Amino acid sequence: MPDPEDPVSQEPAAPPESLDSQRSWPGLDRLGLLQAIGGLFLGLIALFSSYDHIVVAGRSLPLQQQWGLLFILASVATVVVDAELATRTRDRAADKADRAAYEADRDRNRAAESRERQVESLKRLHTAAVLSARVQLDPSAINRARLRAFLALISGEIPPESGENGA
Repeated sequence: MPDPEDPVSQEPAAPPESLDSQRSWPGLDRLGLLQAIGGLFLGLIALFSSYDHIVVAGRSLPLQQQWGLLFILASVATVVVDAELATRTRDRAADKADRAAYEADRDRNRAAESRERQVESLKRLHTAAVLSARVQLDPSAINRARLRAFLALISGEIPPESGENGA
């Protein structure tokens, strides 16, 4: 039976929760917030410098000022949405890494428990072999009683604390 105080035999703690409570802005991590602020500053620069034309391939296309303002707002909104998507992608990657680490810890603990059970089984097998050899070499009543008690203990007929300690 594994020792409850043994850290190897305990199940690992549940994987960490999402980092949404640590967000400085709803839906954005630090990098996403930085990206959104950068997009806002670029939008403000465009707004205050010139928003009445667009230069494409060296040609200046005139725009009414109302349309320029809408394009700037649309580009800032696009940057914010992109920052949110990037934040979600980073969160999913972090959650996936946390789950993988949790699974690896759980598998390591299961393997350690399996090794412990195997060692206990080998000890029982060794004890059975020693008791059997004693009975075969010296078929006295004491050795037969020890072997019977051990076999009863293994088969579960006698609880371990009330069994004989003659091995």
